[in-house]
Amino acid sequence: MASKVNLDISERLDITCRRGDTFELTLTLKTSAGAAIALSTGSYSFLMQVWEVSKKSTTPVMGSTDLGIQVTNRFEPFTVDNSGNVTIKATATTMRNVPAGRYRYDLQQIKPVSGAADSHTTILFGSFVVNDDISKSLS
Repeated sequence: MASKVNLDISERLDITCRRGDTFELTLTLKTSAGAAIALSTGSYSFLMQVWEVSKKSTTPVMGSTDLGIQVTNRFEPFTVDNSGNVTIKATATTMRNVPAGRYRYDLQQIKPVSGAADSHTTILFGSFVVNDDISKSLS
């Protein structure tokens, strides 16, 4: 008889980006059989939040949505397609407002379930490092 079950399917992906640069990351999501997930047809949505490493903060540094939490620096609305691609973007202006530092994040996939509450699954987590930038926009 099994003595342990692990329902955590999330994978670690550490992200490093630069303060003041446009942020764009495209991920391709597939089933365990290797088939692309039809994200548009399936009406999937995603939630991503970036938090300070210390647990003292009560608000995320960045987020895709607030869900009742105040988020000053927002990712652009995520774009999805039926080839399994989800694209996460933040403008250079948004990234300029994120202080250089080491943070933590996770990305949740939200799948509608007919007649029931949506299914939330954390698919990625890791460090989110923002390196300082030397050049500053003059505009």
